[in-house]
Order: sequence, then C-alpha cells, then structure tokens
Amino acid sequence: MQLEFSMPTRTVRSVSEITDLLKNLIEQHPHLQKVWVQGQVSNCRRASSGHTYFTLKDANSQISCVLFRSSAARLRFLPRDGEEVLVQGRIGIYAPQGSYQITVNAVEPLGIGALQRAFEELKQQLAEEGLFDAEYKKPLPKFPKKIGVVTSATGAAFQDICEQLRKRYPLVEVLLHPTLVQGDGASEGIAQAIEVMNQREDIDVLIVGRGGGSIEDLWAFNEKRVARAIFASVIPIVSAVGHETDFTIADMTADHRAPTPSAAVEHIVPDQDELFAQLNGLDTWIREITKNQLQGHKTRIQELDTRLAPTRRKDAIYQLYQTVDTLDVACRSAVGRNFSDGENRLHTLAQRLDALSPLATLKRGYSISRKTDGKVLTSTEQVSVGDKIAVQLAQGHLACRIEEFLDEDHQK
Repeated sequence: MQLEFSMPTRTVRSVSEITDLLKNLIEQHPHLQKVWVQGQVSNCRRASSGHTYFTLKDANSQISCVLFRSSAARLRFLPRDGEEVLVQGRIGIYAPQGSYQITVNAVEPLGIGALQRAFEELKQQLAEEGLFDAEYKKPLPKFPKKIGVVTSATGAAFQDICEQLRKRYPLVEVLLHPTLVQGDGASEGIAQAIEVMNQREDIDVLIVGRGGGSIEDLWAFNEKRVARAIFASVIPIVSAVGHETDFTIADMTADHRAPTPSAAVEHIVPDQDELFAQLNGLDTWIREITKNQLQGHKTRIQELDTRLAPTRRKDAIYQLYQTVDTLDVACRSAVGRNFSDGENRLHTLAQRLDALSPLATLKRGYSISRKTDGKVLTSTEQVSVGDKIAVQLAQGHLACRIEEFLDEDHQK
C-alpha cells in the first residue's frame, strides 16, 4: 500500500500588494473620504514645495496629516504646533512608508484665541497687499438716489436701515440683495451679492453688514473673499457690521466704516430737518441782503435829493423809486419761487418714493414669497409640493408649506 501526503499551498503577497489592498479598502469606505477629526497639532513643518505636514494627536493616539499647497491657499487659518483644531479630509495610505494619513482639505481653529490669530494674520496679509490704503477709498455721494443693501432679509439690520431712511431722507430708494450673513456659505453669498450689485448702474452707494454677535457669528466678514469683493467694488461701500466695539476685515477694506447698520444711514444721507433749516436760513439771508440793498438805495436817494436842482430833483427821485420797486419785486419773487419750487419738488419726490415703496405695496394686501434660500417666488414652477416657503406681509412674516397647486381660477 502506498501513502500520499498533500502539502497546503501558500499564497505569498508582496508588501506593495498588501499596501494596495488596504489602500483600496480604505478608499472604498465612504465615511473615510470626508471625515472631521479633532486633535492637537504637533510636529508641524512647511516644506519648500509649499505643502504642510503635521501630526494630529489626542491623549492616546496620533495620525499623520498632509495639507497640500493648493488646499492651503484657500484657507484662512494654517495649523501651528500646540493648537487645538478641527481638520476635514480623507483617510488614505502613504505607500512608501506604509502608514495611514489624512489628506487635509480644511482646517478650523477651536477657541477665540485661534480665531484672533487668524484675524491678525489675514489683516497683515491684506494690509501688505494694499487693500486698506486710503488712496483706494472712494468718496460717498452727497445726495444718493438709490442705496443697495447686502444683508439678511430676515434680520433686524435691514429694518433698522429702512426706518432710519424714512426719518432722515425719504426721497431715497432702497434695494435689498438678501444673503446669509453667518454660517456655512455666508462669505460666498456676501461676495456674490456685492458682485451682482456692481453689475447695476443705478446704485449710488452700497451698505454691507449685519447686526451684532460673537466673533464666530461675524466671521464671514473676516473672510478673504469678502474683503477682495469689497475692494474690487466700483460702487462705494459702507461696512456696517455688528456693534460699535466690533471690528472686522470688511470694515478695514470698505470705503467707509459705520459702527452699526443704523449709523450707516447717518453717514450716507443728509437729515431732511437740517436741509429745511438750511433753506430757512438761506431765505433769511436773502431777505436781509434785499433789505440792506433797499436801505442803500434809500440813502442814495436822500443824498441826491440834497444835491439836485429843484427842477430835476423830482424826476430823478421818481426814477430811483421805480428802480427800487422793481428790485424789491424781483427779489421777493425769486426768493418765493425758489423756496416754493424746492418744497414742491421735495413733496413730489416723497410721494413718488412712497408709491414705489415695496412696503406700501404690502400694505395694500400684497405679500412677498421667498424660498428658504431667499430667492423671490414668481412662478409655481420654482417650488414643489412639500416645499417650505417664507411669506412677508406688511406686518410680520409667515412660515408656510406647499400643500397643493391651484389653477388661475383658484380651482384644484
């Protein structure tokens, strides 16, 4: 009898094959392709190529990170040793060393101290580029006809601006470009709104801002993209962000800085009460000049009366009297006509402004419907059943949901 023995077969793989296998497993896992990781930065170094390498660690573990130059150029904040940060990126394997790492796309600081450092770094960079130089500041128009506003449609800032304009200078028109002013996408929305406004030819001055908040809330106005959009604007821009103590990169880049949205109005338009006071003062001055002229002619008549011969005195006096009367009538007519024309024009323009005001339209029973992204609804094709919309009334706002569509006769 013959016995046979079978030996088990062995599959031998190379180091590269194992590395590629693990690399493929990791890259096929969707949760590892856009992951947020919190940790402390250590061993941070920047290579001559512009790429940044660092370690992210906590109390028990650490992971290598690489921030390529193309991604770093888009960030407002670069990591430093010892700082606590959030990084977003994808997990992968660096084959030459057989180690796993995070390819970083975004870095966010944790803590106000880190945000302040990011603010100072961007401030220094833009100052060196000349974005804050006084030679680039554009003057504000003395009597603007139309003011553009870039802010949130639902915030108090826009209502404060409109209220101040009604009190100070009701002749001006206001055009709002609504946008997010905090959170994800806010800086992109603000910059885009400024660019869109600059495509118009009827905007005399632009207010960019929002109400107060924390440094995190106001951070969109510290973004590089917003600063560059403000600097590139052809329209003069007034930055009105937060409260009086708040100061942002947008404030330094703008042509003029106002401590609050309401205060921006005071810097942009004159006070109608002051204008009327100036008109009254001008009227008084003209009347005083006329009075002095009349008195001078009267004195001249008296002098001539004593110098002329009796036979010529009467005719000369009558001629001077006639000249004085003509001047008196002309002066009084000019003063009254100018003052009346000014009042009529101001009243007419105020009536036109009130008739064109969106708020006046709302008071007649109309409303403005917007999608959740702030876009105004003009057609049912812009929404679907189940969508949420915001409805602005003359007094207050409504949050609504589309249940069904009606035809033009309001029938289902």
